[in-house]
Amino acid sequence: TTPLSAYFEGGSQKFVTDQHIRDAIKHAATALMYPTTRGTPIRLINTHSLRIGGACALALAGYSDTQIQKMGRWRGATFKEYVRENLSNYAEGMSKAMKKVRGFVNIDAGAYTDVTSLCDVTEYGLQVEP
Repeated sequence: TTPLSAYFEGGSQKFVTDQHIRDAIKHAATALMYPTTRGTPIRLINTHSLRIGGACALALAGYSDTQIQKMGRWRGATFKEYVRENLSNYAEGMSKAMKKVRGFVNIDAGAYTDVTSLCDVTEYGLQVEP
């Protein structure tokens, strides 16, 4: 195991190792029930998951491929495959959710009133009846 960081506890120096990080990631994935909620077996979750997650987060934030490659210390373009694959998972079910009809709500004076029945969508846009 490789020491990544050090800290003091009870007057003695302790080391954080790569194994501690791997164990913490697997523990978190287990607590979040990744095998059932995400379909990802715990054995596949490792520190590499952090790099992939970082690349996806940067892509979603609008960073360029070059910036992602440099920040993640990716030597080649492999990160693009991970980003593409993982971002498709983020979009799963999105179009179905966007089609869901939602009512219009009047929030004037803190009173939430559904005004959907007063609204009429025409070829000219939304018309609100008095």
